[in-house]
Order: sequence, then structure tokens, then C-alpha cells
Amino acid sequence: MPKTSQILLTEEKETLLITLYAKALDSRSSRSILCDKTAEAIAQQINYDFNKLTSLANNNIIVVRARQYDEWLKEYLANNPNAVVLNLGCGLDSRIARINPPMNIRWFDLDYPEVIQLRQNFFEDRNGYTMIASPVTALSWMKQLPTDRPAIIIAEGLLEYLTEEEVRILLNRLITFFPHGQLIFDVMSSFAIRSGQKKLKATTGAIHKWAVNDLTDLDQLDLRLTRISGLSVFQSPYIKELPLGYRLLYGLMTTMPPFNNMLRLLRYEF
Repeated sequence: MPKTSQILLTEEKETLLITLYAKALDSRSSRSILCDKTAEAIAQQINYDFNKLTSLANNNIIVVRARQYDEWLKEYLANNPNAVVLNLGCGLDSRIARINPPMNIRWFDLDYPEVIQLRQNFFEDRNGYTMIASPVTALSWMKQLPTDRPAIIIAEGLLEYLTEEEVRILLNRLITFFPHGQLIFDVMSSFAIRSGQKKLKATTGAIHKWAVNDLTDLDQLDLRLTRISGLSVFQSPYIKELPLGYRLLYGLMTTMPPFNNMLRLLRYEF
């Protein structure tokens, strides 16, 4: 298939290519964590210089995060076979292909109109699967969702680009909209944001706006939320699937608070 047109995404929209590239690189490894051949196929069809992204992120941390979210999602769907899956800031994520949910699951992938337009080169709506073109903060997009089903909501590498007040409003509206469900997302510490902000802004123009240093502050955003999982990405069990050198490095980092809390993976129920 010929390559798509030159990618013209900017700021946080362009950062979707960081996660895509990480998953594509992982798929080429003999010790792949995600085995995401769809990500590799998409990356091969995009006219973009991925080399500019190599200094921005640790690729294996991105795929460990994705694998952790996949497993939490599988667990939820096994117990809620009629659920809604809402993937916020989906980018070019191929989680729908990795999970391959049964047809009775209602799955919605949401992102900016420019992103969804690009995404439609590789995915199409079908029975049970719908793409929504809207900024996540617009909130009127919720009218397209069913209100009578439990929901699992995933925000992978998204909320860091919103302000705390935008996050508060979004979470409040989501847990008011659905009867019950779970939220899966990640937060970065101020140390992590300071460490990577200069390179991120210089390369994509994106800015991280929301830092979380104390999870008890996060618990207070909405008292209807109950934290059921909260772990450093370096403590994810899927770190054990990395080569020995990385396992030793990340094991050491778990003993060093500024590093251990850089990126935390969270699961709340409501």
C-alpha cells in the first residue's frame, strides 16, 4: 500500500506518533511485549521521519504501559461482557485489533478531527466500533455514547496534556454519565515533566500541563472514584519480559523515589 500524505500534525497531536513508533519497534523484537503487527504496518505506511522521535521516550516503557492497560481491559471485559470501551486520545492506537472484543462490546475511539481523519486510512467503523472526531474537552461527544452500560475508560498518555481543572471536569462528567465502571490512565510527576519538557516542546511543540506527585491529591478530584491499582510503570509485572539489562536498571530505579514515581499507572472504579 502506498504511503499516506506527509503528516502535518502538531503539538500533542504529533505525540501520537511517539507511541505508534514505540509499538512498531517492539513488534520487530524477538522478545516483543505487545506483538502489535498492526502498529508496524501503520508506521510503514506513514510518510514521517520517525528518527526525530528517538530521543523523546523510552520505547519499552511505552509498550509496558500499553500491555498493562490491555490486561486490565481484558480483565474488565471478562467480567462485564456488555461493556462500553471508551479509548480517549486514541491516536493511531491499535488496541481494538489487539483485544479483538466480541461484537456485543461497544467500543469508541476518540481523538481530534485531524487525528481521526488520519486514523480512517487504517481503521473503519463497523458494528460495535465507532470513531469519534472531537477534542476530549468538548464533552458534547458524550451524546454519542450509550448510558445504560458499564464502561471502562482508557486515557493512555493523555491527561498530562490537560490542566488539572480540565481533568477534574472530564472525570466528573464521565462518572456521572455511566452507571458504573473503571478508569485507566497514567500520571507524570513534576520531576518527569521537567526532565522531558524541553525536548518534547522542541520536537513537537507539545507541553505537559498536569503533574501529580501525591496520589492522595488525585483521589480527591472526585470522591466517587476509588483507586484499585496504582503502580509505578517500573513495577508493572510486564517489566519482567524485558531483556535482563533493562530489568536490572528498572529494578534499581524502583528504589529511587524521584525516578520510581515518574510515571504511574492507575485504575479507579466508580
